[in-house]
Amino acid sequence: MKIVSKKILVNDFTEKDKEFFPLSSPQKKYPEQLAVLQNAFWQLRHEKPPKDDLLKLLMFFSPKIRLSDGLPTEQTSFSITAKEYSDLTGLNIKGAYAALDRVVDALYNHSVIFYNEERGNVRTRLVTSTAYKNGSFTVSFTHYALHIMYVFNKQHPFTKLQIKSISGLHGHGLKLYPLLVQNEYRFNFEIAINDLKEVLNIDLESYIDYKEFKKFVLKPHIDLINLKTELSVQFKAVKKEGRKASHVSFTVTKKCTVKAENQAEKVQEKPNLKIKSIDVYRAIVDNNLLSRFLEFGENSEELINRIKDDLKNNDAQRWITKLSDFDIVL
Repeated sequence: MKIVSKKILVNDFTEKDKEFFPLSSPQKKYPEQLAVLQNAFWQLRHEKPPKDDLLKLLMFFSPKIRLSDGLPTEQTSFSITAKEYSDLTGLNIKGAYAALDRVVDALYNHSVIFYNEERGNVRTRLVTSTAYKNGSFTVSFTHYALHIMYVFNKQHPFTKLQIKSISGLHGHGLKLYPLLVQNEYRFNFEIAINDLKEVLNIDLESYIDYKEFKKFVLKPHIDLINLKTELSVQFKAVKKEGRKASHVSFTVTKKCTVKAENQAEKVQEKPNLKIKSIDVYRAIVDNNLLSRFLEFGENSEELINRIKDDLKNNDAQRWITKLSDFDIVL
């Protein structure tokens, strides 16, 4: 998530641009407790820094858009009541109404910029209109906003987030959580500190000392993620460039209670099915997912050996579940 700080050549979104982002019904709509957005959402540039409540409101609208009857358009209205917002945020009804009034107004005025190979940098608003009627706030979304919250396939990879988890986070945690969810299937992954700062929209010159970065950014927000979400996360500094910490290594797993809650969403396990490591590997390669499954510094042969080890330990379900997250069934 980036903020536009320098003047760049930007084109406004036009009717012709809709051709690049056709709307089509997703093969799988996913349950209402999930916010599902294309990964492109996290690469958007924002003309003004989005506040926490604006990001959360988009997540709250996600299932309303995804589970709507028929193909949504810029004229389709989606509603949210102060009672719903109160339940999602924990605010009392009066406070929820006032907060919702402010954030809907902020969403209406919010603009983002994305890059398209045909058009270069393109600016679009996320919302076409808002209104208040009969106790509900209604919002109609722009074509591009609908595209990133409705179209999910291999060409448009996406991330599924627990709305309940999102509600309990704030600040850097709202950006860390999607990153961790996207990489949970790896179990362990590393990211350069500068790249992590970019994800969190932190100036590269801030928190030069890793101890400060850990104290004020990583630890408080990882602690909150461990407390409020379905994830269990550990992290440590990694020195790859001299004596100073240059990367952060994350170990991410899902808590058992959440795995049980999501069982209905998982692919049915076939007890008599014999899965071979080469079948798993081919499924990964054939769907262009090799870079997503390789751990840091790992090559293809090492990945195959890791799959073999899991299968020998009767942990085939681990790979069935991982692949099912990409709608791949063995």
